[in-house]
Amino acid sequence: MTTEGHDKTATCSGASMSLNPVAYRGYARPSAGGLSDVLHVCRADWHGILSATMALPGHKLLLAPEGAEPAVQDEAAPDALCQDLEDLGIRAVCFQGFSQQADSLARALRRQFGASLPMAAVSHVTTTQFQAPFEIRMQAALRKAQADGVLTRLGSVKPGFSMVMPEVWHETLINFCPVMPMPAPPPSTTGDVLVPVENHWRKGLYTNLIAALRTPEVQRIHSINTPTHLDLLGDLGRVHVTGFLDRPALYALMARVDMVMNVSLAECQPMTQLEAFALGRPCLTGPLGLSEFADDEIIERCTVSLVDTPTEAGQKLSELMSLWARDGAYVQALISDHMTRRHALAEQRYMEFLEL
Repeated sequence: MTTEGHDKTATCSGASMSLNPVAYRGYARPSAGGLSDVLHVCRADWHGILSATMALPGHKLLLAPEGAEPAVQDEAAPDALCQDLEDLGIRAVCFQGFSQQADSLARALRRQFGASLPMAAVSHVTTTQFQAPFEIRMQAALRKAQADGVLTRLGSVKPGFSMVMPEVWHETLINFCPVMPMPAPPPSTTGDVLVPVENHWRKGLYTNLIAALRTPEVQRIHSINTPTHLDLLGDLGRVHVTGFLDRPALYALMARVDMVMNVSLAECQPMTQLEAFALGRPCLTGPLGLSEFADDEIIERCTVSLVDTPTEAGQKLSELMSLWARDGAYVQALISDHMTRRHALAEQRYMEFLEL
């Protein structure tokens, strides 16, 4: 991992935990306030939460998947990590998502530092995902960790999540866009669309693809996953299945296409859209319920209200692609304005949440 600016990141588990640099490239936003002195902790294999975490200002600790490495011992936090926290002047620790390993680490740090180290956790889940027992168990673990005095605050990036657990902070935490160079619009449109969603009913792969296939402005569709059997309903000659792409390859493709599609049935604040915005590309999503951006033009243009049928998604896609062809610079100006507004609010919310 490389260290960029104030952002130091490490992958670690068990007794080897420390914030020594390892081979990973970060995309962290700079902080105008005190977020540079926060340590964010997340699982290295949770791709969406990882992307959100890497975009946050501050230092990062990436936990190995559970079972891949020994869990943190209950008796003491790793000495190297504790030393790093002191050396770096970490003012708060924030867990992004939660797991049993994160719970063990939080309890070990609390025993080591006592009340002097504020620790919080941010949930990135929707109640739709409660069909997976793991998600409910982790919410229960968060509640217990707060009741035990291990975590000082709980937050969420899903609006209204305090209705699920009253312990959750009433304000919505806002995700940052990663830092990436925004390429200018191409001199002529390519007609290319990227659909980087998994083949799962919640993500709506088929709805996105059908909408793109029925949109006249679309010439080529890049899909990360294979829409099995969809060829029985129509010609998929314009669909190019890329397969899994690592982060640099995905971002390079995202920067080449005209549009990105992530019209899914349930989301919090999808990083697919924020990654596309960072690269100056619009990205369609379903309604995210962020009242903070209700009057934001690019969000309005990118929001599909009816997500279980391709009709509205196709209409929104056609309108955006036509606007992109006419005035791509205008679209990018809308995106830039949104990011400026988003990052200022995101910083303010995190500062309030972490009480810095």
